[in-house]
Amino acid sequence: MAFFYFYNYPMKFPAKKILSLFSLSIFLLSACSMLKSVNQNTDSAQVNTNQNDEKNNAPPVKDDVEALGKIINLPVMPEEATWREESSGAPAGKKLTAVVKFSTGDADKVIEQAGNNKFAAAIGTETWFPAELVAQSQLSGDESLKGVSFAADVFLQPPYNQGKITRVNDTNYFVLELSGN
Repeated sequence: MAFFYFYNYPMKFPAKKILSLFSLSIFLLSACSMLKSVNQNTDSAQVNTNQNDEKNNAPPVKDDVEALGKIINLPVMPEEATWREESSGAPAGKKLTAVVKFSTGDADKVIEQAGNNKFAAAIGTETWFPAELVAQSQLSGDESLKGVSFAADVFLQPPYNQGKITRVNDTNYFVLELSGN
């Protein structure tokens, strides 16, 4: 008799709880599928970026200040550096582009060592430049950085034998462009 009573006992499940559990399970399942989709998109974007770099044969961008100091003369040690070294079959040979940031005092020392031969310059930005400089170039309207350029003689070290260094206006960033054979 007790079994019959238990079997026929009307169970009361609150409709709100059932609806909440159902909604929660659908939400979790959809979140998992969206996460998988985001991961796939991120992976494909990284693959596309790597493929574009390989197609363009773009040299890697480096940020090791000590390694840069072995390639060129650094009269004062920068706080940060991002640089790319390129080789070509052309007579010019090698090309180095570096974005370096000095402390305020060191930036003034670099200017002193560069000498008095200065001229106004505009430099096109690269995608690998620091975000602050890319944003500044976008604000200028012509996608370039304005600054004052000097001869980069103090930075030269074989194989680099010519170049210029440009201090970006209102910053302690410098864009160093060297070439040589």
